[in-house]
Amino acid sequence: MAPATDAAVGRDGSAMVGGRRFRWSALAVLGVLFGATAFSGLVPGRPPTVVAACPVAGAVDVVLDPGHGGVDPGALNEPFGLVEKELTLAVAEQAAAILRARGHAVALTRTDGDTGLGNSERGAIANACGARAFVSIHFNSFDDPVVNYTKSFWGVRAKDQAFSRVMDATLFAALQPGTDLADGGVEEFESGALLRATMPSTLVETVFLSNPDEAARLANPDGARLARIAAAIAAGVEAWLAGS
Repeated sequence: MAPATDAAVGRDGSAMVGGRRFRWSALAVLGVLFGATAFSGLVPGRPPTVVAACPVAGAVDVVLDPGHGGVDPGALNEPFGLVEKELTLAVAEQAAAILRARGHAVALTRTDGDTGLGNSERGAIANACGARAFVSIHFNSFDDPVVNYTKSFWGVRAKDQAFSRVMDATLFAALQPGTDLADGGVEEFESGALLRATMPSTLVETVFLSNPDEAARLANPDGARLARIAAAIAAGVEAWLAGS
C-alpha cells in the first residue's frame, strides 16, 4: 500500500508533509515553528533536496524499491500472517535475480526489513544509480475484502505514464488468469519517490493482500504467487528497457 507522500510538491506550489497538504505560506510558518532544517532544500514546485548514494557500483538498468521497511510495515493481514514490507522485499529480490540472470544491472533501495526510507530518498537513490527505470513495489489493502486489482501510478506524466501503462498491462496479464483479479489501470500519484526520480518511474500496487483468496495465494508456502508477481515485474521492466 503506497505510503503518504513526504513533502511531495504539487503544481500549485503546495506540498504534502506528514500526510497533509500545506500551501507555501503555511510551510513558511511551520519552518519558523519547527526549525528550518525540517524543510531544508524545499523549493516551491520541486521535491525537497535529498542526498543519496547508489548501493551498487557501475551502470544500473533498473532500481527496484521494496515499499515500506523499518518501523513502517505497510499493510497487514494478520489472519494470514502477511506483512507488506516483507512481501515487497521478497518480490524485489526475486525480480532482481530474474533480471540479473538476463544480463541487466539491478539495484535495490533496501535489502533488509530494518531499513526505513523516505519517499524522496527512494527516488534519489535511483538518480544516484543513473538508472534507466525505477519501480516501487507495493501490495494494496482495502476495508472491502472483495476488492482485488492491479494498479500502477505515475508521478510526472511525460516521463512516467507510458512506463506505468506497460507495467500495469504486464502485471494484469500475468496475474489475472485463474483469479477474479481486475485491472485498475494507471493513475497519477504525487509520490516523492516518483517526483524525485528523473527516469521513467512507476509505483505498482500488485494485488490486494486484504482479499482472502489473494491472501491465501500469497501465504501459500510454495511461494508460487510471489514468484509470479516477481516474474511479471521483471517482464514489464525488460519489455520497457527493450523498447526504450
